[in-house]
Amino acid sequence: MARKRKPALKRRFGSIRQKGARFTVAFTAPDGKRHSPGKSFATAKQAELWLAKEEALIEQHNLGYVVWVPPQQRNAQDIQSSVTVAQWLDTFHENLEHRPKPPRPSTMQNYRRVTSNRITDPLAPGDKEADVTRLADIQLVKLTKNDVYRWWDGLQRAYPTAHTINQQAYKRLKAACDEATRREMIPFNPVEIREAGKKVTPKEKYLPSDEELNAIYAHVPEQYRVLTSLMLFHGLRIGEAIALEQRHVHVEEQPGESVPRVVVQVEQNAQRVRDDDGKIYMMVQPPKTEAGYRDVPIMPQHVPDFLRHLKEFAPTTTTTVETLDRPREVKLLTATRNGKMVMDTSYREVLVRAETRAGVTTEIDPHCGRNWLITRLAEQGAHLKEIGQLLGQDDVQTILNVYMKVRAGRTTSLMDKVNSSLAPGAPGNVQ
Repeated sequence: MARKRKPALKRRFGSIRQKGARFTVAFTAPDGKRHSPGKSFATAKQAELWLAKEEALIEQHNLGYVVWVPPQQRNAQDIQSSVTVAQWLDTFHENLEHRPKPPRPSTMQNYRRVTSNRITDPLAPGDKEADVTRLADIQLVKLTKNDVYRWWDGLQRAYPTAHTINQQAYKRLKAACDEATRREMIPFNPVEIREAGKKVTPKEKYLPSDEELNAIYAHVPEQYRVLTSLMLFHGLRIGEAIALEQRHVHVEEQPGESVPRVVVQVEQNAQRVRDDDGKIYMMVQPPKTEAGYRDVPIMPQHVPDFLRHLKEFAPTTTTTVETLDRPREVKLLTATRNGKMVMDTSYREVLVRAETRAGVTTEIDPHCGRNWLITRLAEQGAHLKEIGQLLGQDDVQTILNVYMKVRAGRTTSLMDKVNSSLAPGAPGNVQ
């Protein structure tokens, strides 16, 4: 026999119906529709109280004191208003990962790293700085400019020399709040600090001399000599050099020449990433910009080392590498002794040991080769566009302001050249 449905309790406003041990309510609102709170109540008294509050809200709406909003919409707003800065940053970055064209895994890891280190789980000594630690737990809808300024000032006290990572964290916070503003979660973006948005001048890289580079090159293990040549003498980024495959090295015989021409094709790079289980590996991915795709001619005096490497040190079997799409079998140009892709951290250790044996400064890192080559090319009269094409750098200002240096003694030699160009008897030309 079908169970009889209990009749609704009669009321002046709305209705209450018992379902099992729980009570549900419904009412007709100013919009002419039936609404419910989206939940049931344990007692009839609780249901009565909720309906009474709703009736009072509608009466105030009718008198023009408030704007009535459906209860389920209010519930959603209440949930949204409880979201903290830390929770929204996590959701914001998760949303980025699920876009049709998401940022690279290495980029997302950097986003999450700087966010954690400066906002959600600050590193020491910032973990003891109240103005830094308080930001994460502030409700997003209550975040003010003063809160952001206090956090930024706390960063300056806790990490006075870490300008780059401080600014990266600021940019993550600003980007997340920009998105929250677009979604109308907050009325405006409170993250607006002029000083924090200024471009950080990076620490000037050491400009190695020819003698220092040659000394390092002579002390690098032979299996890593080509890798070193590519970075220190030919301007490849460390990830570009590590990701090279044997198919990227083109040997072209030159009629009448004893040494062939070697050209290296750059079309990918390798970035160190960490998977969900904490395992670190190198992921192969395309260049970030179109300028990264390029052909780099190898200087003739280095060609014999490349030919020898292909014959004696290049792997004879394939290696599995991770890519953005799927694992791929490749023949790497340079591999470890067990045939795996070289980790960038491992190569840096190799380089430091070679520098120590060579008796030169350990300030020379793989990126210093870009400074050296750009400076040398400029001295040979290369146009900025030509330099950018060889180095895979499309920003002329970066070439000028970051990479290009003046070698010691260069100004003296330039003035000597000017002097030699003066006509006999001209002022300043000593006979």
